[in-house]
Amino acid sequence: MPPVRVLLSCPSDSPHDELRQILAAAGFSIVDHLLGSAPAVDFAAIAVAVIEVGAKVDVAVTQTRRWKAELGDHCVPILWVATPGQAVVGFEAGAEAVATQPLQKEAFIAQIHALIRVQALTARLALRAHETRLLGDQLGKVMAQLEREHALVRHLHALLLPSAFSAVGAAHFRIGARSAAAAWSDFYNVFPLDEEHVAFLIGDVVSSPVVSRCGVSVLVQQTVRSQLLADRRSPIVPPADILTAVNQQLLAVGGDDPPLVAMLVGILNTHRGELALARAGLPPPVFVPRQGPLELWNSPGPFLGTAAVSCESLTKTLQPGDRLLIGTHGTRPDGDPCPATDQPLGQAASRHRDATGAAFVDAVVRELLPCLRHADDMTILMVEIVA
Repeated sequence: MPPVRVLLSCPSDSPHDELRQILAAAGFSIVDHLLGSAPAVDFAAIAVAVIEVGAKVDVAVTQTRRWKAELGDHCVPILWVATPGQAVVGFEAGAEAVATQPLQKEAFIAQIHALIRVQALTARLALRAHETRLLGDQLGKVMAQLEREHALVRHLHALLLPSAFSAVGAAHFRIGARSAAAAWSDFYNVFPLDEEHVAFLIGDVVSSPVVSRCGVSVLVQQTVRSQLLADRRSPIVPPADILTAVNQQLLAVGGDDPPLVAMLVGILNTHRGELALARAGLPPPVFVPRQGPLELWNSPGPFLGTAAVSCESLTKTLQPGDRLLIGTHGTRPDGDPCPATDQPLGQAASRHRDATGAAFVDAVVRELLPCLRHADDMTILMVEIVA
């Protein structure tokens, strides 16, 4: 292992060579420097710089400050060898240590070794800081790439969601939504089946890695579509059976973080107003009749994707002027279940039931938005029977 190099800066009129002898006897390699000389010093391999001050205090101060400026973030400790009266000046100039005359050899060498340890520790910390900066840069690039991918998925998710629906017979469908950039997990659609029947669905990917939520919603919608349209000659598949098929598809995905989905599927006869629907995990839909009190259609139904489930179809009849509001979990202030008597969606619908069509949905959404305390999507699908 090569000897440690010590820079020794002495005035031209230094009366003796005591410092050189002490440093050489301790095994250090000495790099000579004339105190106050102008040429720049190569500090790359220097462990400690020793300045013998003598009578040239001002020169030592100027040189110390110049070296500190040249060193920048590179650490080379500076040790002054001075009289006791010069110690304060040395520290104020930037020296890390001051050895006072007359020197005690053992203490002087111990100071040198202590400063070498300081330099080594500082070098390790600088290396760690550099590695941390590199890691931060890499992490920043990864996060930027991830955000670009998320933006692409958000864009694709938005393209997959219809912004409006055509009327199917007497049935009109309206959507009111708030899309949260951190979630974008809600999905909905309407499928005309024949001249009399239309199917609709609305759902929420409750638990799944963020980027895969779009894929899960596509899987769910494709499963529903295949169940409804596989064979037009067969009777229409009941909504409960459709949810069972969706659940089987989700269970087949597997993995350490399986998707958890809440959704509702309904099939409506637009001529007779006969409606069959099945719910799995979503808040109960709110029935807003043309006249009379509002009702919560609280049919049982567990979340999909965790285990084999059994869902029940609920059968109702919608008359002209009746409306049905189905909301995702985002319609609740905290996104969590609440008592059936305290459903915010039902309360907002009751206050704005005099409005119709898009004006009704917009009024309900405007009332709910200020109350939300979560970063989840909020979606409301309205089914309305018009004369």
